[in-house]
Amino acid sequence: MVAREDLTSIPIVAIDPADARDHDDAVWAAPDDDPANAGGWKAIVAIADVSFYVRPGSALDKEARKRGNSVYFPDRVVPMLPETLSAHVCSLKQGEDRASLVCHLQVAKSGELKRWRFSRARVRIAANIAYEDAQAAIDAAEGRGGAEAGERVEVASSPCSMPEIELTSAAAPPPVDPALVESTLKPLWECWRAMYVAREKRGPLDLDLPERRVVLDEKGRILSVAPRERLDAHKLIEDYMIAANVAAAKALEAKKAPVMYRDHEPPSREKLVALKDYLKTFEIEFALGQVIRPSTFNHIIERVGEADFKPQVMEQILRTQTQAYYGPENHGHFGLALGSYAHFTSPIRRYADLIVHRSLVRAYDLGPEARETGLTDQDLEAMEVTGELISQLERRAMEAERETLDRYVAAYLSERVGDLVDCRITGVQPFGFFATVEGLGGDGLVPVSTLGSEYFRYDEARQTLVGEDSETEFASGQRLKLRLVEANPVSGGLRFELPDGGARGFQRGGPGSARRPIRRDGKRGDREGKSGGGDGKKVRMQGKRGRPGNIRHQGR
Repeated sequence: MVAREDLTSIPIVAIDPADARDHDDAVWAAPDDDPANAGGWKAIVAIADVSFYVRPGSALDKEARKRGNSVYFPDRVVPMLPETLSAHVCSLKQGEDRASLVCHLQVAKSGELKRWRFSRARVRIAANIAYEDAQAAIDAAEGRGGAEAGERVEVASSPCSMPEIELTSAAAPPPVDPALVESTLKPLWECWRAMYVAREKRGPLDLDLPERRVVLDEKGRILSVAPRERLDAHKLIEDYMIAANVAAAKALEAKKAPVMYRDHEPPSREKLVALKDYLKTFEIEFALGQVIRPSTFNHIIERVGEADFKPQVMEQILRTQTQAYYGPENHGHFGLALGSYAHFTSPIRRYADLIVHRSLVRAYDLGPEARETGLTDQDLEAMEVTGELISQLERRAMEAERETLDRYVAAYLSERVGDLVDCRITGVQPFGFFATVEGLGGDGLVPVSTLGSEYFRYDEARQTLVGEDSETEFASGQRLKLRLVEANPVSGGLRFELPDGGARGFQRGGPGSARRPIRRDGKRGDREGKSGGGDGKKVRMQGKRGRPGNIRHQGR
């Protein structure tokens, strides 16, 4: 057993969303003085040492396992751990000493990981910095224009034993200390740029599907709903977290210790066939006989370029992916193009990470009270059951978050009932088609009964509704203006109608038809084959809440 390492003199920083509810990770990097790693870097990824406070078999542990993860909503979070731990004792806050489980990384000049080690340490965070502030600071230091500082949040207490954390607006903070920019941010960025080159060479799946962000005022009223901006600061933190996650998995494998892997298997042939049929409607060939890698899908996106239908193609590729899950067997991480991957970086909000922490503590006899805080024999025997449980709980949380966001969108749109809005068809059924408001999200139905007096035939194979007389066609991916006739904040449901109450204006060959792809039969109209749901937008596996929705976030 070794003592807790003292890292309080190192200016480690936590870079998070401006509205972050907790701070469970912080980073630092500097040029490596090891002659064997000339031109390389040494880096630290410090993670809140939740395992020191939440002991195996305790009441806290049982409740955390029961919850599986924190659930995040626009105005509050239902935490996996009590607020005292999640938002205070464990949270890495500026100027306060915190117990941490630290991953020490050695990064080669090429950006590849060379070595890693883990220790229990005491850290003192030099600053909590919002993504926008970090980006603005580094842009200014390098002579580029930066983003404005983001909105701040404060944490309010609650009398509940496992409370929800409510958010309120606060004054914007001062700019990042210039000394900290020189000592920490610049080296972090320089090391990350090398890591990013190595990442691009590896070729992980690169889907850029924005996540919606609901902005509330101090009274909880909706100010706006808009896609989150994606910055290099987001990518930087993601890549440091991915590196630490990989190191954790490989460190445990080296000791033949149990690992709670984050598995993401390759797409099934059934889904690949559906993707092939879908891409053919855009005159994009997709060979099923090739070896399917993440870069295969990236090349498809590159071929699409900036075409109008690029978002539809990315969404279809997302649906082609399998759903990520937790388990003790290693099946690799297809999306990240990694052979071994675990979640290590967010133990405040994910039970899977807490299991990995405990396994590291036991395998490497880390720090004080290693035996009391490491993985137990009972934990080891329950690994498979625990993996299934937390995977189910993760899906439940994702569904709750998505439904809640839809309710906020419906509430936001309720003041626009009667207006024409830009929409895109997301699904077609015999009883009508579903559409989402561009830039906002939230699905709504256009009942077939509102399409006029003409009879519409449902083509199941091509997922379209086609008018028998006019050949008016409605297909997934099609963009059109619709009139919002209902927005229910309670259910989150929307309902639309065509602008004129009928199907005129959408006939084949009419306005906008030139943008529709040509089918094999020579007719126009977007097609989207049903391929089954993947991880939804949470194929990110799992991004830190509040960060832009992107498959890159599978590392957080």
